[in-house]
Amino acid sequence: MRQLLILFFAMAGSLQAQTAGEVEVEISRGDTLQIGKANTEVFEHLDMYRKTRWAGNEPAYDTATGNGFFQSFFATGDFDVTELPKAYAGRRLVVLGVEVLSNKKTGQPMNIMYLQDEKPNTVIWADFDKAFGSGELKLTD
Repeated sequence: MRQLLILFFAMAGSLQAQTAGEVEVEISRGDTLQIGKANTEVFEHLDMYRKTRWAGNEPAYDTATGNGFFQSFFATGDFDVTELPKAYAGRRLVVLGVEVLSNKKTGQPMNIMYLQDEKPNTVIWADFDKAFGSGELKLTD
């Protein structure tokens, strides 16, 4: 079984994946990833955020790279959040951005990816390393 090595570049707004020294893939804003399989009724490392109220003063983000997406989408307003249901398995979603954020509990860096859902004002938040490592997120077939 091949293992996937993920190198994360927050400043560039992209990540690179290499499988057993054979293939290198750069994933960035606009690319498509596939939702893998959930071991339960919901995904453990993928959450769905639906913005229910916009404050109107959200900062713009760089739509070419995805840099600043967190501040633009999450800094103001109200949200409904839920774990992503396993019915999403197999869907292909577009990458909106990637960032390194600090875990509020541990202070450790977390590689986060935002995926565009089909529903308006809805984003899939992926703890990329854990989601990819568990098979909940994968490169498209």
